[in-house]
Amino acid sequence: MTFKTDRTTVTEGEIVELTWECPGSEKVELTIDNGYKASIIPIETSGSKRFRLHRSKGRTRLTLTAYVEGKGFSKTLKVRVKPMPVTRTETVDQRGKRMGWLRQKIDLSKWQMALARYRQSRQAMPKEKRLASRVLLILAAALLLSTLSPVLLTIGIAALAGYMAWIVMKR
Repeated sequence: MTFKTDRTTVTEGEIVELTWECPGSEKVELTIDNGYKASIIPIETSGSKRFRLHRSKGRTRLTLTAYVEGKGFSKTLKVRVKPMPVTRTETVDQRGKRMGWLRQKIDLSKWQMALARYRQSRQAMPKEKRLASRVLLILAAALLLSTLSPVLLTIGIAALAGYMAWIVMKR
């Protein structure tokens, strides 16, 4: 019985070619054990076959078992399977400039598009709604600042009153 492989060391995803010859055998099986799962494949008494070796626990055992008059004879080859090298990816912008993780998180084009949509929606609003949204914004800012100091609430309400007076005088 002869059993050979063209390579004894491969990287995950590469192909190995096995050749065997078992003259006088009734039945021949090939067992492929990658450390996670073992598969048994019935094969011809002689020939060659190519296998792509994927995930492995470091070594893949290839066992050829030939049965003659009910007795099994086997030969095992071990192929070392190295993990596939990991390559780092990077993100680039439209100009081909590399973007770091912070620049990816704060994508300025998204903010600029959102600001443009906001400006378009504000211009489509009636004047009363725009006035109400400005008043609401000033009031929200005053309330937010009042958490820091109660004096800032007074300043915010004064600013709101000043804005409303300016609106009344302008018209």
